[in-house]
Amino acid sequence: MIALKMTGEAAVAARLAGLPDRLNDRLATTLAQLGADLQEAVVDNLSGQILARRSGRLADAQTVSIDASEEGVSATVGFDPETVPYGAIQEFGGTTRAHLIAAKEAKALAFSFGGRLVMAKHVNHPGSVIPAHSFLGSALAALAPAIEVAVEAAVAAEVAQ
Repeated sequence: MIALKMTGEAAVAARLAGLPDRLNDRLATTLAQLGADLQEAVVDNLSGQILARRSGRLADAQTVSIDASEEGVSATVGFDPETVPYGAIQEFGGTTRAHLIAAKEAKALAFSFGGRLVMAKHVNHPGSVIPAHSFLGSALAALAPAIEVAVEAAVAAEVAQ
């Protein structure tokens, strides 16, 4: 006959009961750092790596948010499409329709065409085909292995305590 006697079961039960909350806290801290790292990689992509920086508005519009709830923890890196409506077409590519471009705050538009200065009250833009310049997805793909290692390490560290 084999007999098993367990001591300290109350301490084990208490430790296991608190694990989800402690793990969520540790993951929130880890994901906050990973989100900041990802945001930095996105801004790097917008500074010439993937897309040439012009005004800096798209890079300045990058955000990181951490959502921690009983269901889990997530980090989101992105931009506000209201602030930079052209961000999605740069990320995914697309086309624009033909449209009129008219001077709003000046009497005329001025631009260089064929090596000479042209002035016009309006121009008919024929539309554009814009290729994808994945500044978000490519940054995530580049950091995915490090993100996986960091999340696994955070879970292992909390379980080991």
